[in-house]
Amino acid sequence: MDEKRIEIEMERRRQLADRNVGDVVSLLQRRQELRGIYPAADLVADNVGWVV
Repeated sequence: MDEKRIEIEMERRRQLADRNVGDVVSLLQRRQELRGIYPAADLVADNVGWVV
């Protein structure tokens, strides 16, 4: 792989990761009954709240 291709792939993965975190936060805001089921998701949602 050339360097340009690697940079493109890394940026794509970063965008997907950002989108996935946003989706988890949005889901836990809409569906409060899901809190506590998967502790890692709770941690992500709580930490994103502190960052924003």
